[in-house]
Amino acid sequence: MAPDSHPPKFFSREFHGSFFPGVLKERLRFRKKAIEGVTFTSTTEMFISLAVCVVLAVIGIPSAVEGAVWGWILSILGIGGTIVLVVISVRGQRGERPSYDDFLIGVFLFFVALGILIGIAVGMEARSFWVGLLASLAGLVAGYVVGILGGMWLQCLGWIAVVINMVAGFGAIILGGTVLIILAALAF
Repeated sequence: MAPDSHPPKFFSREFHGSFFPGVLKERLRFRKKAIEGVTFTSTTEMFISLAVCVVLAVIGIPSAVEGAVWGWILSILGIGGTIVLVVISVRGQRGERPSYDDFLIGVFLFFVALGILIGIAVGMEARSFWVGLLASLAGLVAGYVVGILGGMWLQCLGWIAVVINMVAGFGAIILGGTVLIILAALAF
C-alpha cells in the first residue's frame, strides 16, 4: 500500500468506496516475513513487564480486598507498574501521527461486531424483526465509524496499542461468534 500522506476526505465516496476497503484488504492479508537485520529497538521487555504487572495486580487485588498487607503491596506494584508502562508508551509515541499503514484492524472489527450485536439485542428486546434489522444496520454503521476512529487514534497509545489490538481482535471473534449463534437461534 502506498504511504497515506494524503488519504481522501473521510466523508467522501472515494474514502469508503476504494481507499478504506484497500486498507482493510492490506491489513487482513497474510504477509510473508521479510528478512530483516538485527535491531535493538524491541519492546519485548515492555510486554514482559506489562504481563508481570498484570499478574501482580490479579494476584494482589483479591488479597487486598480481604485485608492482607502483602495483597496491598502486590496491587500497588501491579497497578502502579501498569500505569507507568502506559505513560511510557504514550510518551514514546508523542509527536507521531496516526497512519492508515498502522491501522488497528482488531479494534475496527471489534466495534463493528459490537454494533451489530447491540442492534440484535435491541430487536430481541422489542420482539420485532424489523426493529432488530434497523437497529443492527444502525449498529453496523455506528461500529464502522467508531471502529475507523478507534483504529486510527488508539495508535497514539504507542506499543500498548498492539496489546489492545490483539485483545480487541479476540473480542471481535467472540462477538462475531455470538452474533452467529444468536442469528442461528432466531432462525430456528
